[in-house]
Amino acid sequence: MENQNEESVFTQPERLLGSLTHEPQPSSSYQLTQKRNRLDSPPHQSLVPPQSPKRSKNGNPSSPSFPSIFPEEIIAEVLSCLPVESLLRFRCVSRSWKSLITDPFFVKKHLKKTQNDPKFTKKRVLINTGGTRNRNQIQISIKSCSLKAIYEDPIVNSTEIEYPSKNASRFDWIVGSCNGLICIAVRQDTVFLLNPTLRVFRRLPELGFKKRRGCYTVYGFGFDASVDDYKVVRVFCYQRKGFEDGYDSIVRVYSLKTNFWRRIQDFPFGVPCDEAGKYVDGSLNWAVFRRQEMGFSWIIVSLDLAQETYKEVLQPSYGDGAGERTLGILDGCLCVLCCYGRMYADVWVMREFGKRESWTKVVTVPFMPDHSSELFSTPLFVSESEIYEESLVSPTVNNQH
Repeated sequence: MENQNEESVFTQPERLLGSLTHEPQPSSSYQLTQKRNRLDSPPHQSLVPPQSPKRSKNGNPSSPSFPSIFPEEIIAEVLSCLPVESLLRFRCVSRSWKSLITDPFFVKKHLKKTQNDPKFTKKRVLINTGGTRNRNQIQISIKSCSLKAIYEDPIVNSTEIEYPSKNASRFDWIVGSCNGLICIAVRQDTVFLLNPTLRVFRRLPELGFKKRRGCYTVYGFGFDASVDDYKVVRVFCYQRKGFEDGYDSIVRVYSLKTNFWRRIQDFPFGVPCDEAGKYVDGSLNWAVFRRQEMGFSWIIVSLDLAQETYKEVLQPSYGDGAGERTLGILDGCLCVLCCYGRMYADVWVMREFGKRESWTKVVTVPFMPDHSSELFSTPLFVSESEIYEESLVSPTVNNQH
């Protein structure tokens, strides 16, 4: 029954759209006779004089605009309910439909409906998969699957993500996703923005910093609503000379609107851990080890994408015995997985970003009896998976919002 309901979500709008592209059929023999009489009537009885088709610049008749029996608002509303795959086909119906589907306002309308879908039918999960072909070769790839497939077999029911510079023997980094766009880093020095649903990509300008010993690079990807722009943040961390175990950073921000990198203030609270920034409410957040007199402390540092300023995010009181912590995202909120030895782990969620009192412990996860089963000892929400929406947002077109 559930499958029938899900099917109707997509088939009913398409059936309605089918009625827009076909002439209504006569429902009786009388109507059929009337139609034949109209077809057999002499040309001078027509109320509209015949017109020759418009010709294009090359002299060939151009295709006329598609006639519509519904207002454009109704057509836009119906189209906005359809999946991207259907909309890509419907761009060929007419010039007016192509113009509508590629219009920035429609792209935003379709994205909003996708994000508010209670059944999550248009959301996909990105996964890094790895396996061995033989004893000496490792096969690595980035794939996507539906949320439903996670409960089945994500390896079988998944599709491989295609992008330039792809190499099955190299582990590429999923930086993050936002509004259907995915950010992937290759060898820490080459970055791509792509929409796997549209099958389009953009390669970001290179900065010339190559990976070398004692240095590493972390990224973050998000949307700056104040200027309707997508931004990629690159933090290059390098060892400070003359100071044991000390690191400095160089931070640059890429703007999709300008297609340009520029430098901003360096990290003021140590350097981030070797993982991507978590995008929440217009900010990127990293776990940072800050040097103190008695060693290092684990803190959360947030970068506001609009103001391009940093601040420390205050954490909850974890209690006695708190050990290793992992930063993640749960239901669009910043969250922390705090482990207590090998006994259990607490999941904390910040319900209102920036407000310490909004931290809430939502669940306690016991560890498995077999402590050697590391693969099954960490909750899924802090895994390397990333959820994205199927959208019409393109990395090659600006001002889509």
